[in-house]
Amino acid sequence: MAAVKESIAFGSYVEFERHLRDNLPHNSPVTRQRYTQLIQRRFFPERSLDGLVPSVWRGYRDDHILADVMRVTLLEAESVIARFVLDYILPQPPGTLLDRNIPTSFIEETYGVFKRKCYQRLMGMCVHLGLLGRYDGDWVVQALPDPSNALLVLLHARLAPTPRIVRLNDLLGTSWWRLLGLRSADVVRRTLRNAAAAGLIAHYAVVDELEQITTRFPAADYIAQGRRL
Repeated sequence: MAAVKESIAFGSYVEFERHLRDNLPHNSPVTRQRYTQLIQRRFFPERSLDGLVPSVWRGYRDDHILADVMRVTLLEAESVIARFVLDYILPQPPGTLLDRNIPTSFIEETYGVFKRKCYQRLMGMCVHLGLLGRYDGDWVVQALPDPSNALLVLLHARLAPTPRIVRLNDLLGTSWWRLLGLRSADVVRRTLRNAAAAGLIAHYAVVDELEQITTRFPAADYIAQGRRL
């Protein structure tokens, strides 16, 4: 998160990337380069300071919204971790004890053999993202803060770069709303109704038995102005 916040002080992505390579807190230039590439892949896939993640920080200056969007882009870049999260963590309500055999079996099925480093990386990342907690040796599914504002940011950025009608099924057909930590389509519907009531989108309606949203603002404007519930 610190790197994303720092990025908006630079005039170009090339300048920012050079700053990371020179200043990340690792002694080895090879390690700094590797972590620079990791940050780019997860949070700056556009290789631009006008990409989604830096734009969210520039517009909102809100750690919670930034963390929600970063969780999505990180998991989209890490398909194995995302599959574990979608298949085994998010289907469970917060407070559920995760069967300790599940991650072990997942690693074995994914790689054909148990790899301890992959297991540690998987579970460590789930803890880092706030999805799991470790209590007395048990893995516990965690509750995430309400990601409603990040949902609306991604609705605009991913499905409505300009004002338009978006079918709810198109939104629910993505995985990113679940990667935000939302477990129910009804929670998505409630957020959209609240957004319509607040004037953040033009309409949320059922037309010919199809639920649809009509956005009001271009995505760039929505994010740059830091619009929120």
